[in-house]
Amino acid sequence: MNRQMIAVALLATQLAACGSLAPHLPASAARTPESTPQSQPVTATPSTVAPASPASVPATTAELGVQIYWHEVNTPEQVRANAVRLLDYIVGLGANSVGITFPIYTDGAKPTRVYTTAGVTPTPGDLRTVIGLARARGLRVLVRPLIAEVNLKGAGVWRGSIKPSDVDGWFTSYGKTLLPYLTAAQEARADGFVVGSELDSLVKYQDRWRTTVAEADRIFTGRLIYADNWGVWATGRPGVPGTESGLDAYPQLHLNDAATVAQITAAWKKWLLKRPQGLERTTIQEIGIAAVTGAYKLPASWPGDGQTVTPQVQIRWFAGACAAAKSLHLAGIYFWTLDAWADPANAAGYDAGSFIGRGDQAIKECFASGWPGR
Repeated sequence: MNRQMIAVALLATQLAACGSLAPHLPASAARTPESTPQSQPVTATPSTVAPASPASVPATTAELGVQIYWHEVNTPEQVRANAVRLLDYIVGLGANSVGITFPIYTDGAKPTRVYTTAGVTPTPGDLRTVIGLARARGLRVLVRPLIAEVNLKGAGVWRGSIKPSDVDGWFTSYGKTLLPYLTAAQEARADGFVVGSELDSLVKYQDRWRTTVAEADRIFTGRLIYADNWGVWATGRPGVPGTESGLDAYPQLHLNDAATVAQITAAWKKWLLKRPQGLERTTIQEIGIAAVTGAYKLPASWPGDGQTVTPQVQIRWFAGACAAAKSLHLAGIYFWTLDAWADPANAAGYDAGSFIGRGDQAIKECFASGWPGR
């Protein structure tokens, strides 16, 4: 598939799966539309990221990674081609880790079950292929199923607000859905598996989570993680028992477009210190922001059509967040997101939430500077 065809495929597939691409506001804040790709290509400076080898990545125990949102890749040939293209780009950024995020589904605001969607959710076999290609490039691999929101309708409804009508039945279905992906992750030797992300309304069911985590632990010998949404994480509320701490981070830091990297760094540090205990064991699994004016006021709000791309907004945000996380010795950071159909050699055509040809220079600098203390 040539680059022009890849760009067309990207736009089509993002429209079909856009319900999982945008970050999310806590329940107390106003909801915003999900990510929608630009209907017309945007103009941005071409990427200057040069290829690198894994040997050039500074030695560190910190996870320095990028999240790929993997969806609607349906032939073995395309799975391999897309994975090779994106993983080589990620290695070129100097990453030592990659997250493979993919959509799973639940049936509404008061759901009864969890399921996958053929043709959208990757098969376990496809996941094994992608993990194997990542490991062959020296990357650590984080497997991250994420409940998509395309069928969660209504004001304030999102994955963090669902209320199953039968909690035990829902968790049983959830565990069955995870099972083949845990098996694939184990067989392909992934390093970590995220058993849940941003499920704010369900964390209180601690006994059900203990059962889910215990079942996962019998299959997968790597690290098991739960990722809190940023609003709940900052309250200090306990997460899922038996898991490591992850964080999807889109805090409102009350900054304007003129904020410098130093000011952004200071604001990030202040916010992260709202929960100082365990920071050294916490990995930021999502950090992203749209490259548009006004984004610092509400980082969790993804852009609509036709917004002018302002790369420096994203570049400074990424640089400040990296510096803050590094200075507080967090366990790692993953930048959000790289679509499964993206072509990093072509920066045009992607919505303002993409970092290709924009924030990727800050990502590369973040990884190249190492991670003191780890």
